Amino acid sequence: MKNIYFTLLMIISSVPVLAGFGEKLPVRWGKVSPKEFTVLPQGGDAQAPAIVLCDYGHIEISNRTFYTRHIRMKILSTSGLEYASVEIPYQTRYRHDDFITLQAQTLVMENGHEVAYKVNTNQVEDIKINDQWSKKKFTFPEVKPGAIIEYRYTVASLDFEKLDNWYFQREIPTLWSELRFQIPMPFVYLVTFENNRQLAADEEVVYGEKLQWLYSTRARKRRNELARNKDLLYATAENRYKVWAANNMKKKIVMRNLPGLAKGSDGQPVTAFYPQVRFDLFESAGNLPRTFRPLVLTTHKNYDTRSQYELMNDPMAIVGYVQFKLNTWTEFNEELLDHDRFGMYLMKNFSETRLIDSITKGSKSKPESMEALFDFVRKNFKWNGEFSLYASQDFKDFVKNQAGSSAEINLMLVNLLRTAGIMAHPLLIRTSDRGMPEKMYPVKGQFNHVIAVAEIDGREVILDAISGSNDLNKLHRLDIGTQGWIVREDNPGWVEIFSPARKGDEEAPVFKL
Repeated sequence: MKNIYFTLLMIISSVPVLAGFGEKLPVRWGKVSPKEFTVLPQGGDAQAPAIVLCDYGHIEISNRTFYTRHIRMKILSTSGLEYASVEIPYQTRYRHDDFITLQAQTLVMENGHEVAYKVNTNQVEDIKINDQWSKKKFTFPEVKPGAIIEYRYTVASLDFEKLDNWYFQREIPTLWSELRFQIPMPFVYLVTFENNRQLAADEEVVYGEKLQWLYSTRARKRRNELARNKDLLYATAENRYKVWAANNMKKKIVMRNLPGLAKGSDGQPVTAFYPQVRFDLFESAGNLPRTFRPLVLTTHKNYDTRSQYELMNDPMAIVGYVQFKLNTWTEFNEELLDHDRFGMYLMKNFSETRLIDSITKGSKSKPESMEALFDFVRKNFKWNGEFSLYASQDFKDFVKNQAGSSAEINLMLVNLLRTAGIMAHPLLIRTSDRGMPEKMYPVKGQFNHVIAVAEIDGREVILDAISGSNDLNKLHRLDIGTQGWIVREDNPGWVEIFSPARKGDEEAPVFKL
C-alpha cells in the first residue's frame, strides 16, 4: 500500500430513485480477499493500532429513514483490541429507531484457512442510557492482532427533518469510506459536503443569497434551474464545500486513504475536522400515505416536548397532505418566543414583587441586584446535569421540584431579572464539545444549552446559573469559545463568546455581535 493520502471521488447520478445504483457494493459480508489480511498502514500511521478497510453506508428515505452500515477493520496490535468492543447508540423515545438487522463476526486465518466466529444474538446487550437513548453493545470473539472484524446493521428511524451526519474520517486510518443516499419526491434536502472547510465571511454572503433564492422562488422554476446544474446550489472554488438542494435523486460519495486524526484544535471536537456530509430537510409538500404519519409528526414544532398521545391526536398533525418548509432565522426566533417550554417560561409569574424585593434587599445598584438574583437561582434550583434547549417540565412542576435542566434554570434566571427591571434575554448555544453551529439556517437539534444575557449600565453580561460557581464572572467550561443566538423580539442574532481578555477571573467573558 502506498503512503496514506487523500483522494475524493464524487459520483453523482440523477436517475429515478427506484432504479439501482448499477454497481456492486464496496464490501460483501464475509468475502475477504487475502490482501486484506496483509495490508498495513504506512507513513505517519505506521504505528496505528487498527485500520478501517471499508466503512460503507446507505441512507434511504421512505415511510422511515433506513440507515444501513457495514464496517470492516483489521486489528494491528494489542492496543487495537479496544476496537473489538462496539457500542451503537440509538433513540428509543416514541420508538424513534428500530433495529432491523445486526450482525457481527471475527475473521481469522487458521492453518491457511479463513475461519469466522460470529457474535450471537444473546451476546448483544441492550443498555438504557436515559429516557431518550439506549445503546447496543457487543464484543467480538477470538480477536487478536491480525484478525479482521466486521459488523453491519440496518436501522429504521424516524429521522426526517435532520438526518445523521456521515463522517468519512476516523481516529485511525481508513482505506475506503463510501456513502450512498437516495432522496425521493416530494422531499427536498440541503445536502452539505464539507472537507475540513468552513466558509469565509464573503462566501457566507454568496451562500446566503443562494438560500434566499431557494426560499423565495416557486417550486417549478426552482426545480428546473437546479436540474440544469445537477441540483448543485452552492460550491466553493476548490469544491471542498458543496451544497445540493437534492430532490428525487441519488448520490454516491467515496473517499479513500484517509489518515487517522485523533485530536482537534481550538477547543473543537475532532469530528469538526473530518470530511463529512450533513442532511437537513428544506421542504416537503404532497400527499403521503398514512404509514408516513409517525415520520411527519417529527417535524411538529412541539415534537420534543409533547407526549406521543398529544401529538397523534393533534388536529394540526396533518396525515394526508403535508407541507413543511425549513424555517428562516426570523421564524425560528418567533416560534421560540411562542413556545410553551421556552418563551412562556419568560412570561410566567413566578413570584410577587415582594419576593424579588426580599431577594435584592440591601442591593444598592442593578449589578448588586443581578448578583443577588443569580445567587438565589443557583442556591434554590438544582441542575439535573442535562443540557437542553427546551424546558422538560411545566413551569409549575419545575418550581415545585426545584430541579431541572439548563434551559429551565437559566430561563428562570431571565424571568427573575426581567421582573426586577433588569433587561435580560436567553442566549442559545451549542456547547463547545459539539462543534460550531450551522449559521446559515436553523438546524434542528443543533442548540443544546440556554444561558442568559443581562444588560447593566450599557454593558451586556453573560450568566450561567449551572456553572457550579457563585462567581458571576465564571461560565460553564463548555460555554466558552462557541457561538450563540440571542432570542429577543427586536434585533435577535448571532454572538461569539470569548474567554476573559485578561488572565484570571476578574473580568467576565465577553461577546460581540
